[in-house]
Amino acid sequence: MTEVQNDEFSLSRDELPAALEAVLFASGDPVSIDRICEITGTDEKVVTEVLNTLSDTYKHDHHRGLTVRRLENDYVMCTKPEMKTILERFFRPRSRPPMSQATYETLAVVAYNQPVTRAQVESVRGVSSDSIIARLLERGWIQECGTLDAPGRPVLFETTQQFLMEFGIESATEMPAMDLMMYSTIRDLEESLETAAGTRDVRQVSIDSLADANDQKQTDCDEG
Repeated sequence: MTEVQNDEFSLSRDELPAALEAVLFASGDPVSIDRICEITGTDEKVVTEVLNTLSDTYKHDHHRGLTVRRLENDYVMCTKPEMKTILERFFRPRSRPPMSQATYETLAVVAYNQPVTRAQVESVRGVSSDSIIARLLERGWIQECGTLDAPGRPVLFETTQQFLMEFGIESATEMPAMDLMMYSTIRDLEESLETAAGTRDVRQVSIDSLADANDQKQTDCDEG
């Protein structure tokens, strides 16, 4: 049994699973490992071990629709990707319109080149991306992350934790470097994610549209 004092409060190892489950459920948003340690008065190593065990328990319990996921240095309780169909039915009256191929293409440019400016995105795509970037900001897939040290101080953009959650990725560092996001490379990434998860429908959002957009763009260039 492991206990670590923190502000005269601590939890035993046996008490931690229920406590962590309660904290993550009550938060609804990702909670940093530092904050969890502060709340529970427990050492980071112990908290991480218990969280990983809790995550594994949820993952392999097919009678539960929730799971615990790690997003970089944060943890969050959320629905399992396999619940996508039933949740789409639940939210159907309020569902958002589907994203266009151009939107997924722009998202890919940000994801694989972040942090990136609007001008840099447009340089890769070859067209104006103002409205699409605004849509991605509204969707919560990208966010502003400072400014570039250059004339005009252009805003920099990066992907968000919401992006990681919906695409089933633990960290942006999981994504391999890509040469202009060619179709075969994106398909390789998608297949590797499917293999790791042991199921085809492992993400809240598919990147097929993203790949198709770039494949069509390459075809248009070849025909031109």
